[in-house]
Amino acid sequence: MGLFDAPKPVGVEIKGQVLYCVICRHNRFWRRHIRLDPAELFQSDWFDPTAVAYTCDNCGYVHWFMPQ
Repeated sequence: MGLFDAPKPVGVEIKGQVLYCVICRHNRFWRRHIRLDPAELFQSDWFDPTAVAYTCDNCGYVHWFMPQ
């Protein structure tokens, strides 16, 4: 579906809390799953090389979250 997973910006909740952009306080984001290269970050078997990134629809700031 192109660059982003969601067809339009969405509201996001993280552990029951609404996510607001730390830069502009907007509450709509584009969601994207990112595969990280563990060789560049950590040299450990426990490291999960995926993350979820929410990009603010207003200012473009990227909020990164590791899977739980």
